[in-house]
Amino acid sequence: MSKDTIHHWDKGRAEAYDRRVREAIPGYDALHVLSCQIVAETTGGQGRALVVGAGTGVECIALAESCPNLSVVGVDPSHDMLGHAEAKVAEKELTHRIRLYPSKVADLPKFEPFDAATLLLVLHFLEDDGAKQALLTEIAEHLKPGAPLILADLFGQWSDPWQQQLRGFWRHLQLAAAIPKDEVEKGFRHIDRDIHPLTEARLAEVLAAAGFGLPQPYFRALCFGGWVARKI
Repeated sequence: MSKDTIHHWDKGRAEAYDRRVREAIPGYDALHVLSCQIVAETTGGQGRALVVGAGTGVECIALAESCPNLSVVGVDPSHDMLGHAEAKVAEKELTHRIRLYPSKVADLPKFEPFDAATLLLVLHFLEDDGAKQALLTEIAEHLKPGAPLILADLFGQWSDPWQQQLRGFWRHLQLAAAIPKDEVEKGFRHIDRDIHPLTEARLAEVLAAAGFGLPQPYFRALCFGGWVARKI
């Protein structure tokens, strides 16, 4: 999903997305398990957590199930995706602890700041032309001082020889998962066109400008990385 386009998501597409993202992204489930545990540890499993890019609700539900005393607010600009998320939340009987809003972070009220926030596989869709920093700044404005931001993205510089090798490993991983070759190549064309990864050094600069401390890594899987950064 690009920053300017909201796709229509029928039930079939939403279910296909949940399945395909697990097949295509190395360590997808481990990333979410680790992210939930970091939120649990840093908040004591209490308070309120913000999920930016809630999508089909997988992350919100995982957080709520990992932390029974945590309230979760998920935001995503796609009404259709959140419709499927709401159905999942209701099925899990978690509507009393998960609230979903078809909006941007900037549209949320600021009178009750959050104890933690997650930004998983979202930031790399934004160009490094001020858009990434703007989103991070908006998130910081909704966090308590010292609150953690748990973020994960494609990262690195494609011109680097090792990154090219990692990209090759990733291609083989998807083929081994029985993803059709034409779909794999279509995915890489999408990445080259629509994904804007940062180096770790540049990520630290953008986070600092948005009001966060030094990002600390907690996840690595080929071209994907995860970090924790606290609001200053």
